[in-house]
Amino acid sequence: MKSKLIFLCLFLYTSLSFAKEGMWLPFLLDKMNEKEMKGLGMKITAKDIYDINKGSLKDAVVIFGSGCTGEVVSDKGLVLTNHHCGYGAVQGLSSVQHDYLSNGFWAMNQAEELPCPGLSVTFIVRIDDVSSKVKQGIAKNMSDSAKAKIRMVNIERLQKLYKDSTGYDAAIKSFYYDNQFYLFLTEKYTDIRLVGFPPDGIGEFGGSTDNWTWPRHTGDFGVFRIYADKNNKPAAYSKDNIAYKPKKSFTVNIGGVKEHDFTWVYGFPGKTTEYLSSDGVAEIMNILDPIRISLREKSIAIMDADMRASKEVFIKYASKKLRLANYYKKWQGELLGLQINHAIEKKQTQEQAFMQWVKQDPERIRTYGNILDDLSAAYKRQEKSAKLNEYLTEGIGGSELVKASIAYRNIMKAIDSIPTMDSLVVLKKGLMSYLTTCNIETDKKITKALFSCFAAQIAPSEYTSESFIETMFQTSFLTSSEKIDALLAIKNKSDIKLVLAKDPAYKTYLFYDSMQLNNTSFLKKNQQAINGLYTLYIQALMEYNKGKQFYPDANSTLRVTYGNVEGVQPRDGMRYTYTTTLDGAMMKNNDTVEEFKVPEKLKQLYKSKDYGRYAIQQDGKPTVPLAFLASNHTTGGNSGSPVMNAKGELIGTNFDRIWEGTMSDILFDPALCRNITLDIRYTLFIIEKFGGAKWIVDEMKLVQ
Repeated sequence: MKSKLIFLCLFLYTSLSFAKEGMWLPFLLDKMNEKEMKGLGMKITAKDIYDINKGSLKDAVVIFGSGCTGEVVSDKGLVLTNHHCGYGAVQGLSSVQHDYLSNGFWAMNQAEELPCPGLSVTFIVRIDDVSSKVKQGIAKNMSDSAKAKIRMVNIERLQKLYKDSTGYDAAIKSFYYDNQFYLFLTEKYTDIRLVGFPPDGIGEFGGSTDNWTWPRHTGDFGVFRIYADKNNKPAAYSKDNIAYKPKKSFTVNIGGVKEHDFTWVYGFPGKTTEYLSSDGVAEIMNILDPIRISLREKSIAIMDADMRASKEVFIKYASKKLRLANYYKKWQGELLGLQINHAIEKKQTQEQAFMQWVKQDPERIRTYGNILDDLSAAYKRQEKSAKLNEYLTEGIGGSELVKASIAYRNIMKAIDSIPTMDSLVVLKKGLMSYLTTCNIETDKKITKALFSCFAAQIAPSEYTSESFIETMFQTSFLTSSEKIDALLAIKNKSDIKLVLAKDPAYKTYLFYDSMQLNNTSFLKKNQQAINGLYTLYIQALMEYNKGKQFYPDANSTLRVTYGNVEGVQPRDGMRYTYTTTLDGAMMKNNDTVEEFKVPEKLKQLYKSKDYGRYAIQQDGKPTVPLAFLASNHTTGGNSGSPVMNAKGELIGTNFDRIWEGTMSDILFDPALCRNITLDIRYTLFIIEKFGGAKWIVDEMKLVQ
């Protein structure tokens, strides 16, 4: 009886754990996940989530910008996403006179909404399995490079065929390391306007200190609107455009969540590598993450000090620092989580069991017998190159002046084809971009710090010396508008080529670009070999685990993940409860620390307890729910993803994971990995009570 109970407990544990892991393709839910999801409490069907014949929830989920997710929440194209996803666009609209980052922005009607140049949202129209068509013409005995060439030709042909026949954009993505291929038909809208954006004291509350941590009190949201032409089709910005009418929009539920409630996330997770071998995990733990962490730490410290000293520098570097700090802290948590979970050892144990299975059959030995040894050898070959690549990318690439000098190369390429030298004037805007987006002294400090690391860990050169760097920042044409004007005043093509070639920033760029090209060439070839081995390895794992449902690694395509609202015990003696409230934000308030400075109006709302319909009772006192934890498997790209209840109603917006569980991109631990969701009630409270923009809330369909 005791052994049966132990078995039952293990079975239930693994069943529950499995339910929390995985990023599933929505068009396969009816075959792979619907039964399990309903068993966990889901009240809707797979067709409600994904359907190409009528409006489904897929039509209310968008790629926001180039790397986040958003959700449509009204029949007038209103979109919610994360504050940090819209940060770059709002930074572009901001100035010292109109500081929408520090002060926030709230349109009081549609006429006041602000166009966001360069911002877009993309809808998924349909997903098709085109695996057999992509693999057509490939034979088993072909080399990896030959297979890759055939796939590339087939993919390009199919994408053109689908685009020409449907009128939609078409992209084919690889899954399971080239074992399967799916086509995504998409429609992109480029007239996107800012509707509401809380100030940093709400939207970035806690800053880098609280990033990736729990408890969390960040009102991480922004409100935008999609505009279309009179036929509801994509169109460039025009005053004549009208609010987009979606096929489907989310119903918003303000009834709240309870621990253990079923919840699920719909979005575009960026990248995971769950099927790496032990050697692949070792490369991340021993080479990649430590270098990235070390170099970004130096850049962030310099940015932070200069931003505190100057409002102008703050405006220029707010988004840059946020971008660097986000993954800097993520990599720290990832490395710690992998170490705590003994990731390499776990992978090695799994590999030993796999090899025992391989050795039981002669055919398996012939096909898979050397796969892990070959992977190990391939990773060994690229150790030095992997290290060099990180120092080039994060180190040399951290100098914005050197990166900006690529503009010279563009001039070199274009100069012979222009009719007169006066035509060069049109290039002034591109040349001026460095001055308009960077602070020279800040960039110089960062360049010195990072180039010094490169010299110490890779190789010193004349370009890494402090004296050269000083000269580079003093003499490069890119460092002043007067020098740029002098450059453009040169009327002889040969002369301007000679002058550009001598610019120290351009010389530095060319030196390291050549190094990068050679290194990338080797890495690309070696990685192609590694990918070919993984194609075979995944095929073997599927055979080894026959009957188990495999989910593909994230690759910025539409996915569904599901779990439960629940807290976590991240380490001995510590317990994270599943929810936070406005009270917690007020307890963190510190007017002397920018990251924890609560806006005055929010303090007044808290003091008067003016919470409206969003109030809950906690310990006999009113407050507003702010964020909650759940066991959904998410990653970068899921920022801004809608989080739904069992009925498919919106209950929040995903914006982070807990620090202790960030290794979930590589090794998912169901006992530790949790996603962090902004409670929709806090979003609406801020819009209505703090922003005074109740008209935005009134546009949504609310249920309780």
